[in-house]
Amino acid sequence: LYSYDYDTSEYGYWNYIDEDSFVDYFLLNEFSLNMDAGRYSTYIYKDMSGRYKLAVWDFNNACDNFPTDPVSPYQLEMENHTWFLMLCRSPRFVGKVLARYQELRKTVLSEAYLENYIDETLAYLGPAIERNTRRWEKAVTEWEPLTPVDRNSYSTQEAADQLKRWLIERGHWLDNNIHTLQQYCHESRNKNYAY
Repeated sequence: LYSYDYDTSEYGYWNYIDEDSFVDYFLLNEFSLNMDAGRYSTYIYKDMSGRYKLAVWDFNNACDNFPTDPVSPYQLEMENHTWFLMLCRSPRFVGKVLARYQELRKTVLSEAYLENYIDETLAYLGPAIERNTRRWEKAVTEWEPLTPVDRNSYSTQEAADQLKRWLIERGHWLDNNIHTLQQYCHESRNKNYAY
């Protein structure tokens, strides 16, 4: 990705990665503003196709749950992370990201789906939530709270409501701004890039 010919037919990144895997990884972590994605807790693997794929996991520092600073839903973040710095210079990759985002907003990233999924998950967990709270109560009270303190939730329902509000706000902002990813692959930006 960091070579001068990363986007040529012979040496193009698409010969080495599963583009759909990287697009979905980018979008799910961008949508949730997962501060660990592409920095920490990043798992890359090869399956039988021989192309690299990324595993989507570890969302404890997502959706404004980053301990030391509030995370505004009004920003783009993933284009600064590891491989995506260069992938976002590719019109091909950015085009796939934008098309996939539109598709996901009609399904698993729609407001209705996300709210329903959160509610169904809470219902499924039922009494296990209270058992989990009791089991880890000491660890939770000793854990460093989010700062500023008004970001902390003190009940499961409060946390669920806060998560829903943040995801809805994030989705609305991305609906109006995700197209700005195109600036990173604009010809004027790429020709001045020193490899």
